[in-house]
Amino acid sequence: MSREYIEKKSETALSSMFRFSGFVAETEFLASATCVEFQEKYGRAWFDMEVVNALALAEWEQDSSPEEWSKIWVEKYRNEAEETLFEFLEVVKEWPVQ
Repeated sequence: MSREYIEKKSETALSSMFRFSGFVAETEFLASATCVEFQEKYGRAWFDMEVVNALALAEWEQDSSPEEWSKIWVEKYRNEAEETLFEFLEVVKEWPVQ
């Protein structure tokens, strides 16, 4: 995987809780073949996204997993997801050339 792949996938990550969740899950281990220093930065930035993801998913499950949950996603979680995604992408810009 590469920086370009992650940046492309991030373009739709905020459109719903489900897309954000998928993006977070898909990107968890993508930096595993890079240097340790970058892996640590990447892991910290990824973890911040995972916290938002986990909180949103927990509330969604607490609400009995309704099909339509976009209003709550936008009102309660999207802004924080956007902030963590932006910070994550700033780290991804430092992707080591191999």
